[in-house]
Amino acid sequence: MKEVKQIGDSKKGKAVKAKPQKQSPKESKCITVPFAWLYSSIVLFLTIPLFMFFLGYLKLSVGLPLTLIFAGIVLFCVSDCLNDANGTKLTRYYTDIKIPVSYIIGFAVTALAVSFISGVGEYIYTLQDHQFRRAILRDLIDYDWPVIYNYSTQTNPEVREIFGIASGERAFSYYFIYWMPAALAGKMFGFEAGNFILLLWNSLGIFLALIASCAAIKRFTPWVAFMFVFFSGLDVLPNLVYSFVEYDGWRWVEGYFTSLSYVSNFRELASVYNQMVPCFLIIALLMLSNNTRSMGLTAGVLFGYSPWAVFGILPIVGALLFGKKHRANKTSKTLMNILSPVNIASAVLILAVFGSYYLSNSAATGYRGFSWTFFDKPVLFIPAYVIFIALEVLPFVIILYKRCKDDPVFWASFAALLIIPFYHITENNDLSMRGSMPALFFFCITLSGVVAEVMDEKNTPTTKKGWLKSAAVMLTVILMMFPTLMNLFIIFGSVIQGDPSDKEDIGSFGNINKAEYAEVIQEQFFAEGYEDSFFYRYFAG
Repeated sequence: MKEVKQIGDSKKGKAVKAKPQKQSPKESKCITVPFAWLYSSIVLFLTIPLFMFFLGYLKLSVGLPLTLIFAGIVLFCVSDCLNDANGTKLTRYYTDIKIPVSYIIGFAVTALAVSFISGVGEYIYTLQDHQFRRAILRDLIDYDWPVIYNYSTQTNPEVREIFGIASGERAFSYYFIYWMPAALAGKMFGFEAGNFILLLWNSLGIFLALIASCAAIKRFTPWVAFMFVFFSGLDVLPNLVYSFVEYDGWRWVEGYFTSLSYVSNFRELASVYNQMVPCFLIIALLMLSNNTRSMGLTAGVLFGYSPWAVFGILPIVGALLFGKKHRANKTSKTLMNILSPVNIASAVLILAVFGSYYLSNSAATGYRGFSWTFFDKPVLFIPAYVIFIALEVLPFVIILYKRCKDDPVFWASFAALLIIPFYHITENNDLSMRGSMPALFFFCITLSGVVAEVMDEKNTPTTKKGWLKSAAVMLTVILMMFPTLMNLFIIFGSVIQGDPSDKEDIGSFGNINKAEYAEVIQEQFFAEGYEDSFFYRYFAG
């Protein structure tokens, strides 16, 4: 796919009639998409599962009013997306997006391929946690909503022994709304149909993410797709050191230090696509936004998909709320935009519903503390932290500094990635792995624009300094590919060797096949005493 600069300029003002220019046949084969169409497509992708949760999981007396309220919020959000901070409507001349047909086809194929290879639907050998993802979809299909389990359905005697009880009910507890469209399809047409819809739904999310990323950097380039798949820190360096010194302690590719890990894009896709795809879309949406009047919805909906990622998105939203791009001419207008009814209603209602739902199972966050307490010697946290930041954050900050030094989102993302490693929540530290996603995705999208410029033959450097800078950028890109290439090697190597799949190791949380998963499931997916929780007393159907 040839790189094409076809994104409309977002500058304010009246359109000036430009002199027609000759286009090559390839460049002229474009589809003009109004910005509002792209914006509304992403908003609907994010909110359709939310509506399904309201109507299917909550009491009708609660779910129906919430659906109507959020339907109105979505309509306002879409109708207002072309208005700037002062309320002035931006013209389509400056906001329309011209998408080359070749990119529509190429991104669609890429999205399907990435979804398939990363294991969505478990049609190929899968990496970590897909046995859990498959069980979630199956139970959302097979059980009534809200999903309630009874220990009496467990047939494995080892599982019953671990649980210690033979009867009694527990509620399903997890951030699961990403599976709602697939689960509904599965209820109507069976599990395999639902599983296939999940693959298509995830592919649609990735496709929208690629288009939105191009719109954010104002150019269509294959490097957006490349960075989406391969973006990572420089994890290859510590892994090389460990190989040379023959270190035999516990570690994994992106977990080379105790308690500290920022995860590559592909690994997120291959393990927690339900959190990764919505988060990436939300960051792209925020980068494209023209005002702050509906950020309570566009950022707040992330809480329904990933409570951990919310920790990382708060600094970014703060930077956007008070940044120059979203600042009105009058301070009072800026404050009115921030405190809009849509923002307040979205934030309060989403927090009330999902906050009460997550609190119905407090055991999942019981494993926590300052990160240095998880080191054998707390003082070792200091050099580990310095090395970690130097490998996972600084390379992108240095590359992007000149371009982004005046962008408050750049500094907010940098600050978030500096702070997150200090605290640890859950045994595998979900705060670090998922809380870092918003900031990392901002760097991923922005860096794709820089890499595209470096690779553009028109920008070939002519000075020694220019060559060194370009070489440094490309070396960083080459090194960051290691985690994804390693995971692809494992996936395709396992397929070739015919390694057995573990996708049915769990089967259903209501009847667990292998006892080794029982303890984790009881801790992370079961809400004990749910009947007395606020959510199940007042909200759940």
